[in-house]
Amino acid sequence: MRIVPWCVLLAGVGACLILACGRAGATSAGPSPVPSPGATTAPSPAPSAAATESPLGPALIPNDPCTTLSAIVTRPTVTNSVCTVRPKHVLLETGIQDTWYTGGGATLQVPQALVRVGSELAGLEFDFQLPSYQHSTVGGTSASGVTDGALGLKYIVGASPKFNFGVQTSFTIPVGTSGFSAGGTIQNYAVNAALSLGPVFELESTQNVSIENNGRQSWTSYQPTLVVNATLPSTTLSLFGEAALFTNAVGPVTPTRTQIMLGASEDPTPRLQLDLEYGFSPTLGTGKYGYLGAGLSYYH
Repeated sequence: MRIVPWCVLLAGVGACLILACGRAGATSAGPSPVPSPGATTAPSPAPSAAATESPLGPALIPNDPCTTLSAIVTRPTVTNSVCTVRPKHVLLETGIQDTWYTGGGATLQVPQALVRVGSELAGLEFDFQLPSYQHSTVGGTSASGVTDGALGLKYIVGASPKFNFGVQTSFTIPVGTSGFSAGGTIQNYAVNAALSLGPVFELESTQNVSIENNGRQSWTSYQPTLVVNATLPSTTLSLFGEAALFTNAVGPVTPTRTQIMLGASEDPTPRLQLDLEYGFSPTLGTGKYGYLGAGLSYYH
């Protein structure tokens, strides 16, 4: 079992942010993964007059739930947030993850960079998942390479004082190196939802269907998730627990993987979030593993 010390994890995350922010300053903006057919033709809902403007900008829609960074950031969970980035704003999410496997070996992945850009249509964002560097010692051999990237769209459909939901889609681009690329395009189609249980607790869920392709064959995977969030009173500290399932997890007609994640996030400023998490899969049929991760998200 291999665990990278937290000082190394956090140093890696900081380096990723510096590099990513430097590039973000050299260009105007970028897109992001999750297209929703028809979303670009939908009329932009008018914010209610009573909506309160947050430090992140004017309200997106009536009963706007996207007034804090915690509501918008989607990492590190498998569950996607319902909220989108406001027009003319950009959100960078990045991190580092060290995974070890019961069968031996480990992988280290960085920077896991997702760039989310608000479109001119309120509630619609473009997503860009950038390729990551990955080092692996699985199978007793040491190898390094680059993972695939992805493009997508995300749209918040509607909200009430307690419940909000949206849709999302993304398409991977097999630009990764041999052994680190899926070998084909992966399509994701998801519905995201969140239910407030009061001032502290909230439930979030993503119902995702993934059409996967490894260059030789295609198959479908259903991936439901459930997150319980708890925001501690009078703080910007949130604790979360997630359960996720992945049918046909490692190919056609293969076992369903279960994954559990526990973690915390903190917003030192209204536009900066830090996260720390531990996850594991107890499913023997798809390979047991555990991982530690850390990351940060910056809204501009």
